[in-house]
Amino acid sequence: MVQINTKADFDQIIEKISSLIEQYENNVVHYNQYQFFLANGEKIAFEMAPQYIGHLLGIRLDYLRSTGLFKNQDSYGLVKEFLKNAYSVYQNIQSGYLSYRSIFSNHLDEKLKIFEKILYYFSPDEIEFVCKYDKSKTFQLGLETDYPCDYFIAKKNQHNDIYILGLIRQSNGYAPMTSMYFPKDETQYSRLKNMLVNQTLTLVISVIIYNKVTNFKCNPYMSVPTKLEKIKNIKGYIGNISGVSIDTSSDYQFNLNGFMMKTNKINAYNAIFQQLIVALQNHTVFSLELVEGCTQREVADEMSQLIDTYNNEVCKDVNTLAQTTYSELLEQYKLLASEVSHLNERLQSADEQSRIYYEQLQLAQRENEQYKAFQKQIFEAVEAQKQKVIAP
Repeated sequence: MVQINTKADFDQIIEKISSLIEQYENNVVHYNQYQFFLANGEKIAFEMAPQYIGHLLGIRLDYLRSTGLFKNQDSYGLVKEFLKNAYSVYQNIQSGYLSYRSIFSNHLDEKLKIFEKILYYFSPDEIEFVCKYDKSKTFQLGLETDYPCDYFIAKKNQHNDIYILGLIRQSNGYAPMTSMYFPKDETQYSRLKNMLVNQTLTLVISVIIYNKVTNFKCNPYMSVPTKLEKIKNIKGYIGNISGVSIDTSSDYQFNLNGFMMKTNKINAYNAIFQQLIVALQNHTVFSLELVEGCTQREVADEMSQLIDTYNNEVCKDVNTLAQTTYSELLEQYKLLASEVSHLNERLQSADEQSRIYYEQLQLAQRENEQYKAFQKQIFEAVEAQKQKVIAP
């Protein structure tokens, strides 16, 4: 906790917070929205929205609301009103109505120090690890690390100091709710060790960053060498902290699927070349239909160009006077096939409409027969009535 003994100390803190708020408001980067894709298969999204800034600056907003001294109830408006009325706050502290300890976090100094570090620029290469935090795994050990967070995002500077941003689950994503600073010294490292006991660490393999003000969008991802270096670093935490594990299962499966896709493509190309060799030997036109399970969409443009060039040359050798190449004939065939398909669809539609008309005609005929029968009954009834009148 920062020592606040005089009004000058208090003013210095207010000035520092005001400066960080001004920097936050003037930097358009704070509108960045982040989607993190983790190596364990999960996705987390968050934004450094104004309502989270007070907590990240170490101001106890719930306490300020409870005093009844401020009109604003929304988080960011309350922070701005608190700074604007700093002198009045100081007077209430002097009178004993408020206290520094109740207003500011016990770790105010480190929160102000790292605010800029955790506010901007989250690329996969900058992130040391992500901890999927389960407080029950640590709390039961009595380590006093009951953090109300679901994820911790860790960044490391060139001096190996660790900056932590804590995220908590919300209905529409995640909210940045706390920050921590762990310098590279034994005392601070023990705090980090206590927090990570029995927890699961993973990597950010890619990020989608979108700025709703500038429409800037990018999708940085972690290269394989960097990924291996990050995994090596995480293994260092595993070796020094009890119960820590690493989960990169989804990323492994993704790479395995990519390898299988490449293998399948190589096998398909081998089959194409084998059939193409047969076509070359027989001097006949080659078609992908000869290769089981392979279509035009599954081959690269270079392969399609090779096949077209070969077929065109075969056609030239067979008919040197031909004015139309095989590729052009193939395109004409595809166009005619498309037209035939379209005509078939129209024919099917006409058949369906004809069926509907026929059913309507049958219904009309049945209704007409019923009408004739009913008309006959009326005539017979009228005739019978006439006979009764004529009879003496």
